[in-house]
Amino acid sequence: MALATPENADRLARQVLRRRLRVRPKENVTIETYPTALPWAAGFVREARRIGARPLLHFEDEQSYWSAVEEGRAVEVGTPSDAEWKALEGSDVYIYFWGPEDQARMRALPEAVREKLTAFNGRWYDTARKAGVRGARMAIARATTPNAQHWGVSREKWERDVFAASMRGPRTMVSAARKVQQAFEKGRSLRLRHPNGTDLRLALAGRPVTVSLGEITPADLKTRFGRMTSVPEGTAYVAVEEDTAEGRFRANRTSGQFGAPAVGGRLEFKDGRLTSFSFDRGGRPFAAGYRSGGAGRDRPSFIEVGFHPDVRGVPVLEELEQGAVTVGVGGNSGFGGKTKSDFQGYVTIGGAELSVDGRPLVRAGRIV
Repeated sequence: MALATPENADRLARQVLRRRLRVRPKENVTIETYPTALPWAAGFVREARRIGARPLLHFEDEQSYWSAVEEGRAVEVGTPSDAEWKALEGSDVYIYFWGPEDQARMRALPEAVREKLTAFNGRWYDTARKAGVRGARMAIARATTPNAQHWGVSREKWERDVFAASMRGPRTMVSAARKVQQAFEKGRSLRLRHPNGTDLRLALAGRPVTVSLGEITPADLKTRFGRMTSVPEGTAYVAVEEDTAEGRFRANRTSGQFGAPAVGGRLEFKDGRLTSFSFDRGGRPFAAGYRSGGAGRDRPSFIEVGFHPDVRGVPVLEELEQGAVTVGVGGNSGFGGKTKSDFQGYVTIGGAELSVDGRPLVRAGRIV
């Protein structure tokens, strides 16, 4: 039976529009979607009207998108019309159901073509900031048939898992988030260990910690990218000290940052630098980005802890898993660090022990 029934779509819309974004009467709500997620998007139209808000549905046709790419019209796709910009300027809330629906096909395009298709991105965020937009990216839209084939998972299970995780209210994760945030703000040294051979030491530098629970806070609205949250969400991360890293990391969770499953990641650090890396499968995008990453690509970047109890083995959401620890390398200037490298890669481990200044913070999948 289809999961995207009107009843479930309405439930999801209520969770996001009322509890996360706190939409008010007479606010303008723009909802952008591709075909597969249209039944979910329709629930947001209905719920916005129940609130007394004013919805606008922006439909992107998947077939038309790829026809334009095949015809060499990527520039036109990446150049929204004046009407679209006006709609964004007049929006109070923006809901984005991810697309296009075939991410493997997107990743296979030449980089120059991909850049043309997304050339609007910088202007989009600048316009949204000036308009005071707040919004959410809906991960449930990633559960499409071509994406599921690419990841080797059941599309139906993927969609069910994301729906269940999206329905969990952010307030249920506040306690875990606060513990992680306080430990990262006050701590100096980190040690990550797991029986699989992981034993890595990093250092903290008293930098601001970013907590993301899938809702918009006043602090988020002061940052360029913070005004768009993701649903579901549930992590805290911080830029680490760039000159300290010693030991090894052995991932036991899939990493999906480059649009493809990367399995069995291994990182080796010595004297604050990444000295070697490898993957059992899917490591080519990481290696390609590293080769062209420039100065700082080998520096430790960030550490992230997940605390979402309903996420486990969900494609593209691996780092949200409760107690999962993610370590990044490369650029971190975008969230308080010093490294400006164009490369940023990461790997994730579950069931590990993370200690801050010798005191356990994460143990066997739990925030302690």
